[in-house]
Amino acid sequence: MKKELLLSKLQAFDPEIFALLQDEIQRQRYMLSLVPNNNAMSPFAHYLEGSLLANSAFDAQNPNANSTNLEEIAIKRAKKLFGSEHAIVRLGNIGAASRVVCLALLQPNSRVLSFNLRKAEHCSGLSFTFKNFGIDAKKQVLDWDEVEQRADETKPHLIIFSPVSYPRNANYRRLSEIARKVGAYLWVDIGQSVGLVAAGLLPSPVPFADVVTFPTNDSLHGPDGAIVLSTKEIGQKLDETVINTGHTSLHINHMAALAAALLEAGTETFRQYGKQVLANSKELEHTLEMSGIPLLCDGTDTHLVLPLLPAELQEIDITEYMGKAGFQVKADRVPTMQKDQYLPALRLSSLTPTIRSLKEKEIADIGALLSTALKKKLPDTDLESIRNRIATLVMNKPIFSEEWLTSSKMGTHAVYNSANSSAAHEAASTEKKNIIKNFFHLKN
Repeated sequence: MKKELLLSKLQAFDPEIFALLQDEIQRQRYMLSLVPNNNAMSPFAHYLEGSLLANSAFDAQNPNANSTNLEEIAIKRAKKLFGSEHAIVRLGNIGAASRVVCLALLQPNSRVLSFNLRKAEHCSGLSFTFKNFGIDAKKQVLDWDEVEQRADETKPHLIIFSPVSYPRNANYRRLSEIARKVGAYLWVDIGQSVGLVAAGLLPSPVPFADVVTFPTNDSLHGPDGAIVLSTKEIGQKLDETVINTGHTSLHINHMAALAAALLEAGTETFRQYGKQVLANSKELEHTLEMSGIPLLCDGTDTHLVLPLLPAELQEIDITEYMGKAGFQVKADRVPTMQKDQYLPALRLSSLTPTIRSLKEKEIADIGALLSTALKKKLPDTDLESIRNRIATLVMNKPIFSEEWLTSSKMGTHAVYNSANSSAAHEAASTEKKNIIKNFFHLKN
């Protein structure tokens, strides 16, 4: 069924959902998301997840050779991409992955030392004791001597480092040494930085950590899900916990989309995307600093930029306020080493602007508009003016720019070709290209 006909039938059948779809199209096209965990899915992964592969699933009572084979392909690609001994690829989200890791490595009443108390939210109902470590409130950096002292005092069974609000590179070797000293496992969740790690543009924790986790959407441009990497020794515990916690089903469409995203993440095109992500975050850092906006940790080494909020903007709903200016943002209260001291900030990312083909010049313009909104509370008329300028900047930008498609692979990719090159398959290939082109507003 053609896309236009399908949408017209959806509008008639379910106007409520159709209206939500139209609202989302308008939001994604005319607003600019700077939220770290918002990013467009790769057209390859998007097609595969919505393809006829969705009609088949696998579990212990419904074996399917294609599911098993796809899982093996995804595991192989994940291990190769990150240099890991073991990989679990079947988990549906990062919350599920986090619970699997905790249940595999910890016993009831185990002590956990966690950066910014990360993962505690994923372990509600489990009897673990979480203690915090974070940046120094004054220096706004991680003091590794202080971290070691906190570990000595806590004597944790597990140390968690999940730097979703830390824009600087981490010393994974030192963190590993601290964990070994106190006899703790080290678990690093690299979150939305996973794409930059995969591209070799940020340090990898894999050589130093017992377990590494990350979401498969966001910067990997894959389907919603999570991957757990580990040493071979710990892998057996993790595998058993995955099955014991009910993660026995595989969806072929999801696994195919994930495998394709992992393959894309190893390409030069993906690496160039990552370089532009970093260039854009440095440009945003520079523009905000030149406008007098203070930044957490005095800048960035990653895709993250965290402007600190003035007191006037700490008293309002900052996401609603920035939404009126055309920005989607994520607010954060960053914990510190000092008890009850938090640093209110926005957690901004260059991931989505980059996938929409924005470069340094446009990022500088965006940074200037951001600065205007962040210096003081503006009236709605001024916010509307900023919103109109943002809409003008992004309205003709694609949701996923063809610039970042791995075009050199298109001639041999399974979506576009087939072994026998029959006329029927060629026709299907053309139709699939058109579906992707129309959905993502790609040029001919």
